[in-house]
Amino acid sequence: MARKTAISRPQFPPFSPDLQLQFWARLQQIRNEYLSDALSQTVKELDIAKLDGELATFVGSARLAAVAAYSLRGETFFPVPYILKTKPMLLGYYRLLYGLSQKEFYKHPFSRFRVMEEQNQLSTANEHFLPPLCKSLGQTAWALFSGIQPLSPATIHELQLLTVGPQLRGSRNVRIGQGATARVFELVRHLVSSHIESSTNTVITVKNASGRMVQIAFAADPDNTIIEMLPSGAIPSVSIEIKGGADVSNVHNRIGEAEKSHQKAKAAGFTNFWTILRAKISETAAKRGSPTTNVFFNLDEMLKAGTHPHSQFRDLLYHTIGVG
Repeated sequence: MARKTAISRPQFPPFSPDLQLQFWARLQQIRNEYLSDALSQTVKELDIAKLDGELATFVGSARLAAVAAYSLRGETFFPVPYILKTKPMLLGYYRLLYGLSQKEFYKHPFSRFRVMEEQNQLSTANEHFLPPLCKSLGQTAWALFSGIQPLSPATIHELQLLTVGPQLRGSRNVRIGQGATARVFELVRHLVSSHIESSTNTVITVKNASGRMVQIAFAADPDNTIIEMLPSGAIPSVSIEIKGGADVSNVHNRIGEAEKSHQKAKAAGFTNFWTILRAKISETAAKRGSPTTNVFFNLDEMLKAGTHPHSQFRDLLYHTIGVG
């Protein structure tokens, strides 16, 4: 009787979800910049009568009625100057909704508006061009609306995600660098090691003393963020900018770049702003370049255990995320 040969089962290595976790971390930042949460928070601060007046002017009653048939307000689909004056970066909300990549959208004659989305800034010249911009985008919105039925908040969210996914994968702005950012990442990982729930190359999730999850993400623009994850959604807390150049001659330009990033983060709902510099400069001079920054750290001093800057960074980090 022939013996049966045992067939060995192969061992398949697991895939790493690291890239998807990085994208998810960046998505939490974008949610407060360009997605429906950002629009809703802005609308809460507006004069609704004034907003409705602009919608009637720029969109028209027939098209507003068509959107209202799905229990949606007009601004969820159509931009108006009042919205974009209040929060310029919401131009990104409509760009994502209409399926336009940054490369496709910010070409002439629309290149002048890029600063609105990226830096939340509206110049006097661009304010003058908001009415024709909204008229143009309104036509794009109507063409999209006419081809998508039924419409719902979920549909709008899905359409934006369809655009933002390739944008994140293409830019790879969630990839951690090998220099100063990597050194700060390792310091933070060490300081919170006993509280880590999960960790990848760019995202650390910790559980604080209240049992809530806090995410520390190392991405770009800003370089790093601390976001508290509540059942109701992500609450942005800290924007951290790291400038690893040691030469003092260019430090003021780097601080200016940090300031722009912090201003964008502030518009997205962040409330605390830290700047880490390698070049040595007085705090008074640094504050002139970045008035938004709450606290400055020198990178080399902060990385040395036992120093006052190291202890200050550790204590502030623990206080912010709620661990001890």
